[in-house]
Amino acid sequence: NLHENEIQNFGIENIHELHSFIDLLKQLQKSELNNKQNQQKKSTIMIDIDPPTNPPEYLICPLNHKIMLDPVVTQDGNTYERKAIEEWFKNGNNTSPITGEQIETFLIPNKLVKNQCEKW
Repeated sequence: NLHENEIQNFGIENIHELHSFIDLLKQLQKSELNNKQNQQKKSTIMIDIDPPTNPPEYLICPLNHKIMLDPVVTQDGNTYERKAIEEWFKNGNNTSPITGEQIETFLIPNKLVKNQCEKW
C-alpha cells in the first residue's frame, strides 16, 4: 500500500519533530489562554475602581463648605465663593477668614478654579 509506505518512510526522526511541534502548539495555546485571562482580570480591576466621591478640597469654599459656583480671590490670595465672602464683609469683617490678616474687600474672579468646579 502506497500510503503505508509513505508513513513508514516518514521516519522516527520526523515523528519526534512532529511531537515537538505539537508540544509547542499546546504551550502556545496555554500561553494565549493565560494572556486572555490576565487581560480579563486587568479590565475587571479597572472597572471596579470607583471615582472619588468627594471633590478636591480646593474646590470647596472654606466659608460655606460647598463646591464653589462663582469662586473669587481675595487680597490675601485665598479663594472663596463670591456670595459667602461678600456676606463675610457685609457682616463687618475686614479680615481674612483664613489668615486673620486685615484685607481690602475687592474680589477677583478665579477662572481656573471655576473651570475645575464646572468639570467636577
